[in-house]
Amino acid sequence: MVSWLPAIPYGQKAHSLWEPATSTINFCEEDYYITGYVAEVMNVITNSVYIWLSCKGAHDVFKYDHPRIFAVCFFSYGVVGIGSILFHGTLKYSMQLIDECAMIYTALTMCFATFSYQRSHLVQALVLVGCISIGLGITLAYHYLKNPLFHQNSFALIMIVLLGRSMYMMEAQIRQKSATETNRMWKMVAWGVFVFLTGFGVWNLDNIYCQQLRRWRREVGMPWGFVSELHAWWHLLTGFGSYILLVWGQYMRVILDGEMAVYELHWPALWSVPSVKKRQSADAHNGTARANGVTTNGATNGAAKSGNKKAL
Repeated sequence: MVSWLPAIPYGQKAHSLWEPATSTINFCEEDYYITGYVAEVMNVITNSVYIWLSCKGAHDVFKYDHPRIFAVCFFSYGVVGIGSILFHGTLKYSMQLIDECAMIYTALTMCFATFSYQRSHLVQALVLVGCISIGLGITLAYHYLKNPLFHQNSFALIMIVLLGRSMYMMEAQIRQKSATETNRMWKMVAWGVFVFLTGFGVWNLDNIYCQQLRRWRREVGMPWGFVSELHAWWHLLTGFGSYILLVWGQYMRVILDGEMAVYELHWPALWSVPSVKKRQSADAHNGTARANGVTTNGATNGAAKSGNKKAL
């Protein structure tokens, strides 16, 4: 079909540095077809999106003085990518646990940020204990059951609860502040969920049509066969979709804190990487005030809010 394209043929399985495989899941990408050091090359490479976006998100938290809980969220999100690289590179069960449990912990970190917002210290502590207990419970149960469906269903349930609560807060508390921004945020969360679920969809296709895809890859050779590595596409799509949802939560906090005059959502197009940045006018105003040695009630309140942000 595309025999006229220059291509490198797929070789035989190389001698593996990591065998035997102990993971409870294997994927449609053939193992060790390029090197004996990496089991699934494309599944490893595409996880770099998590590392990149994690660094970008954490950098923005400190650069623009967002609540520090979001730095923890982006760090945990990055651990998902690191764990997945180790898992797909070695096919070891211990690395699989790092990958999959990090997904649970990232979602629970966002749950803590959402359910503890504007609560008393006692309630915040109870929410923290609850999230830690749920995470440890799922980890121990999954280690005992070794059933990937248990992990997938647990993660899905946490995400449903998290998104449901966040959507309720968006309509109940944010629409009255700004209907325009609420509609924009609905567009954002819908797009993030769509991209994430599309990743699930292509992974299912990868499972269903694995034999046909493997035959096609060997017919067309490398690098053209890489396009059909649908689990690799899952990494790209779920990584991007998850990042959109994290930034959505970050922007929701900005509006709930009444800081729309200080921050803005920078998201020029659907496929662009969103971020919540300080408005240039706010930076210029703060810089002028500092230069003149002026202290206003607004500046004092801003400093207080900044202190609270670093605490949470």
